[in-house]
Amino acid sequence: MKGIVFTEFLDHVEEALGPAMVESVIDACDLASGGVYTSVGTYPCEEMGKLIGALAELSGRDPVSILHEFGGRLAETFHKAYPQHFKVPDFFDFVESVDSHIHVEVMKLYPDAELPRFHTVSREQDRLVIDYVSSRGLENLAFGLFHGCSTIFDEPVHITAAAHDEAEVKSVRFTLARAS
Repeated sequence: MKGIVFTEFLDHVEEALGPAMVESVIDACDLASGGVYTSVGTYPCEEMGKLIGALAELSGRDPVSILHEFGGRLAETFHKAYPQHFKVPDFFDFVESVDSHIHVEVMKLYPDAELPRFHTVSREQDRLVIDYVSSRGLENLAFGLFHGCSTIFDEPVHITAAAHDEAEVKSVRFTLARAS
């Protein structure tokens, strides 16, 4: 997993709960990296799972809500760092561009990146159904990213998710419905 996700997560924890919580979270985990990350580095996804679990344990918060909230922050970070990717007509166009454009650009910079896949199942004027496919099972982070990006586009959506496993790959079908 790319280091930007780790650095942004720890920044998010520090802003929300203070630097002492960041130290406590890192200390609670047995991390090969020692909890030291660079935004361009690559780290085992398992470390993110450990960090999320430790934060949930130490803060008493639900891991799902932690990932939803963090996904929203990550959307803002990506928007600031890569505004060119957000220059599409609307939120649904943006979501559909993730695999065909954004992930293509990411792979040019980081050929070793293991990215989730997003497949459009159907699209109507006010409804987009998309499958998220990943062996990492970070669908709750994707949920937060969708929500955060809809806010950036000023297009509120109602998001539902239905998970199903296919062998060792986690697949989640998201339905994004524009709020009326």
